[in-house]
Amino acid sequence: MNLLLCLAFFALLAWTFKASALAQRWRDSRYLNLAALCAVGILALWRVRAGIYEGLDLHFLGLTVLTLMFGWRSALLLASLAQGGLLLLGVDQWENAAGLFWLGVALPVMGSFAWLTLCHNLLPRNLWVYVFVGAFMNGALIFALRTLGLGLWYSGQYDWPLLMDNYLILIPLFIFPEAMLNGFSTTMMVVYKPNWLATWNEREYLTGPK
Repeated sequence: MNLLLCLAFFALLAWTFKASALAQRWRDSRYLNLAALCAVGILALWRVRAGIYEGLDLHFLGLTVLTLMFGWRSALLLASLAQGGLLLLGVDQWENAAGLFWLGVALPVMGSFAWLTLCHNLLPRNLWVYVFVGAFMNGALIFALRTLGLGLWYSGQYDWPLLMDNYLILIPLFIFPEAMLNGFSTTMMVVYKPNWLATWNEREYLTGPK
C-alpha cells in the first residue's frame, strides 16, 4: 500500500510539473535559484524538530508562505524535493513515505491554496486580509490540519493515548510560531520583494479591484 500510494503521488507530481511555473520559467535563472534556495530552506527547517518517538516529531512547516510565493503546483514540487531529501538522508523512514508525501506535503500545500482562494473570493481584497487571513491564520490552520492528518497515519503504529500525550498535545505550542513564520515572511516580501509572491496582486490588494 505504501508503494502504491507513493507511485500515485509521483504521478501527481509528473502531471503537476507540466503546468507549473517551474516548467514554464525554466530559463529564468533568478527564479530557479530562488526556488532551489527555498527548497533547501524548507529541508533545513524540517530538519530541526522535536519529538521522542520515531515519526512523532513536530517542526515548523513554512508551506503556506511557499505556496503564496510559487503557487500550489510549484510549491508541491519544491516541498516534495525537501521531503525526498529527508528520506534519502535517513531523517524520515521510508515506511512512512506515503503518509509524509500525501498528508505532510500535498494536504497542507493544497489546503493553503484552497484557503487563500476562499479568502480571495469571499473577503475584501486588501493587504490586511492577504497577510493576516491568507498567511498568518492560514499557516496556523494548515499546521493543525497536517499534524492531525499525520496523527491518523501514525495511529496504525502507536495507540491513541501515546499519540495524544506525545504528539497531538503539542499542537497549541507550535501554532502561533508557525503563524508568525508565515505571516512575517509574507509581510516582508510584500514590502520588499512583492515580485516573489505569485499570489500577490498589488493593484487588487492595495487599491482594490477595478
